Amino acid sequence: MGTRHNNFAPVLRLIAAVLSLSATASAIGVNYGTLGNNLPTPATVAKFLKTKTIIESVKLFNADPDILRAFAGSGLKVTVTIPNGLIPSLTKDDEARGWINDHIAPFYPKTKINRVLVGNEIMATLDDNLISNLVPAMKAVHRALVKAGIDDVQVTTAHAMGILKVSEPPSAGQFWGYDKVIFEPMLKFLRQTKSPLMVNPYPYFSYAPSIADYALFRPNRGVHDSHTNITYYNMFDAMMDAVYSAIKAMGYADVDIVVAETGWPSAGDPNQPACTVDNAISFNGNLLKAVTSGKGTPLMPNRKFETYIFSLFNENLKPGQSNERNWGLFRPDFSAVYDVGILKNKQSRPAPRQSRPAPRPAPVAGKKSWCVPKASASDQALQANINYVCSQKGMDCRPIQAGGPCFGPNNVRSHASFVMNSFYRLNGARPFNCDFAGTGVVANSDPSKCFIFFSSLGLFVNT
Repeated sequence: MGTRHNNFAPVLRLIAAVLSLSATASAIGVNYGTLGNNLPTPATVAKFLKTKTIIESVKLFNADPDILRAFAGSGLKVTVTIPNGLIPSLTKDDEARGWINDHIAPFYPKTKINRVLVGNEIMATLDDNLISNLVPAMKAVHRALVKAGIDDVQVTTAHAMGILKVSEPPSAGQFWGYDKVIFEPMLKFLRQTKSPLMVNPYPYFSYAPSIADYALFRPNRGVHDSHTNITYYNMFDAMMDAVYSAIKAMGYADVDIVVAETGWPSAGDPNQPACTVDNAISFNGNLLKAVTSGKGTPLMPNRKFETYIFSLFNENLKPGQSNERNWGLFRPDFSAVYDVGILKNKQSRPAPRQSRPAPRPAPVAGKKSWCVPKASASDQALQANINYVCSQKGMDCRPIQAGGPCFGPNNVRSHASFVMNSFYRLNGARPFNCDFAGTGVVANSDPSKCFIFFSSLGLFVNT
């Protein structure tokens, strides 16, 4: 009997974990950096986030006592980060207890500290001393928390995507050579303490003009994973599934994955054309829909993901090119650089160009336009457009199915015309929503006879 229990234990653990993860509610957080000389006081930040935004948690790159003190009683969850340089010393229990006693205990539980990160992107430092001491330090910090009577604060660390030796195709995700030495004990610790693996998936850093739509959640032909026969239509999902594949291959598919950082800069230098407000809106707006929809990713379906956007403010003292100082959702005076649904009070949004695009506007009288396939578009490309649009949450493609009012004429071009235009209209009739990897064009006259009323949306859509 004992042998049977041992054989079934991993299966039962995985089932329980999957059920737990599928029921987990997403939380939208933000990275709160402080590299600026014009930033508001922590107290005003806490009040702003609590009263004006949907943000539920913040992640700090330190354990700033002024911020921790200011967030007391706010109800906002706070993740703190231990500086990389302290990791070797924190492997000693007395040092770890000292750090917890100085930086966590004075503020907990009035400040809702929910997580301690032991360093940030340690594997990317290539520092053997930091890397070899990372997991021992995580364990020591956990023991120190327990010793202090704090048993509901998780301990983990955040990783750059460079931890993966293989990320394409996503199903072949694999860690670098540290997998057995570092990631095996780390994932075991995370499982034992019910803490997440935290990663920083940034499609921005893989941006190229040829894959711009794929990186920005815009219509595209997709990237096919021949191992699973899955086609990915955005890079974020592919990155997340690559991480999942890597931990699954090691037997830790039950460990939760949290997005510690991701975002898109809204401005940059002349040689950084991808850094625009429209691109930031496209990425962050679609990101929020993706992580909160419950759809999950192809390899992690029916999931929501706790996600921390980078970042809260534009920080004017960050070194480097202009894009480094333009990742913020807000300016230091709390005015929105743009809004993708973060603000509770939509009236406080900035000028129309930088406001959040209304997801389902009614057509504007006198300004009708339609998204149609280009004459040069191949049937293969148009079928890819149909597959993409019909895979999106909220899209209804039943009208082009057999028996539907737009089924005829039954050909790829006609069906593509319907779905491409539906996507274009339902996402604000913005020109970039009709690009479809260069296969769509905006027309000023109605090219077809199909006229559909979407009663659930309360609007008419011409195709």
